[in-house]
Formats: sequence, C-alpha cells, structure tokens
Amino acid sequence: MGIYDREYYRGWGSGSSWLGGIAPCCKALILINCIVFLLQNAVIVDRGFLENYLAASAEGIFERGRIWQLLTAAFLHAGILHILGNMWFLWLVGREIEGLYGSRDFLAFYLGAAVLSTLGWALIQWFSGRNHVMVGASGAVMAVVTLYTLYFPRREILLFFIPMPMWVLLGIYLLLPMAAGPESHVAYEAHLMGAGVAFCYKQFDLRWSRLVSGRFRRPRLKLFTPVPYDQSRVRGPAASRAGLERREDSRATSVSVLPEEQLDARLDEILAKIAREGRGSLSEEEQWVLEEASRRARHKRSDRL
Repeated sequence: MGIYDREYYRGWGSGSSWLGGIAPCCKALILINCIVFLLQNAVIVDRGFLENYLAASAEGIFERGRIWQLLTAAFLHAGILHILGNMWFLWLVGREIEGLYGSRDFLAFYLGAAVLSTLGWALIQWFSGRNHVMVGASGAVMAVVTLYTLYFPRREILLFFIPMPMWVLLGIYLLLPMAAGPESHVAYEAHLMGAGVAFCYKQFDLRWSRLVSGRFRRPRLKLFTPVPYDQSRVRGPAASRAGLERREDSRATSVSVLPEEQLDARLDEILAKIAREGRGSLSEEEQWVLEEASRRARHKRSDRL
C-alpha cells in the first residue's frame, strides 16, 4: 500500500456529498444494498427471477454456470431485519477498516470476501447433496467484522445497550447460528468462510494494492557505504555522545534504505499500534519509519507536480 492510498495522508475524500467525506466506499455499498432491496421487493420484479438468476445456489453455480451468483447474492436480502443487521455492522466497523486500508483496498477486500464466502457455502452444499438458495451480505460483513476484531479485539461496542468486547461479539456472531443448526435458516458456512478470508487477508497481507505492485513493480533497493569513523580519537563524555549519535544515524540510515514494500509493511504495523495505544507508545525507530514514509511521500508528490 503506497502512502498516497492511506486515508491519513490523502484525506477522506473530496466533495461534501453523502458519498464523500468519511468512508465513501462503505457508504456506497450500503446505498447499493438498500436500493437493491427496494427493487427486490417491488411489484415489478419477479421473485422467481431473483431466486433462479441472482440468488446463489449450488445447482445454478456449478451445473448451469451462473457464476455471477457468487457476487449478486451478496446484494440481496431476505427481509428488513436481515438487511438492517448487515448494514449496521458494515457501517459500525467497516468505516474504520476503510480508513485503515483505504477505499480501493477495502472495496477489493469486501467484494473478494463476498465471492469467496458464497463459493465456500456453495461447495459445501454441492458435496452434501443439498440445493438451498442463499442471499445476503453476511459472508462479506463477517469478513469485515473479523478483520476489525483482529486489529481491535478488546474494543467495546454496545450490543442491545450492553458493552461487549469485539472478540466476544465475534464469537457470538460465529457460533450462535451453528448452535441453532439448519433450523435457523442461517448460512453459517458463509460466515465461517468470511472469517477465514479475513484471517488469511491479515496474516498474509493480501491487499490488492500490494499484490498488484508486487507483480508489476520490483522493489527499489538502495546501496550505501558507511562513512569510516575513528573512535580512538574521541574520549570522555564526547565519546559517549558521539557513539549515541552514530547509533541514531545508523538506525535512521537503515530505515531510509528499506525497500518500498518493507517500509509499507512496517508503516501498517505502526498505524495499527497508534490506533491501539496512541502515538506516545512509539519507539524512536518507529518514529523514524513515520518520518521516512512522510519524506518519501513528499518526494513523490514533488515529482508529480
């Protein structure tokens, strides 16, 4: 992820419209889901068409080749409570994840999680001989909630006016439908798949921007030769001071020669640490990483002007 893709550097968006400002991608997804829900329940839309062509089913995907159902099913919902629950969770945690990763990476993550969670559900349906129909953004939303929990496991939110840590909420969200069994009419297989997608996304850093940059652009390495230094000429307090300055210079130099991808990875860790513990918790080396990232960003911007 380049520094220009991060929301803390380039701002939340342009314009004063509803789709501008904070988390524009998250807002757009919620708006699209609401519009589709209204169309889905309009008289002019045939429910049989929705179930056969847009809702997900193992038969439709694997036998009839309707692979678009892997994505379209994530924008359909079974009822008002279904869509309200999904969209509330998406806004509650999705806006912070979008702020952390940037709108483009967040959108790629959400759509990828929607497709993979539906695919996992359909495979289980296929091999178990069932042919149910599934709709809902729960798999993608579960991926967003899981990713948020991996970053902020102890952050509390209000669930029915009860403060609850995110890791407890995630456990309830995952395990409760499984305990209810098939009678709950919840596609918990898609929930589990969405949680697995989020875990792999964070564990292996599967950001779209990093994957694309890693494929089409090689890391830029820099070579440097340290300046010879004769320590025998310095004695007393001056020697200690000189040694400290030399260690600081070496650390700063080691940061300045980091390849772009390594610097991005370190910067992501530092931003997550700032979100958890505040900027005062950063070490000197982490401060240098922030300064180096800022310096490179200014340099890139001056090149573009």
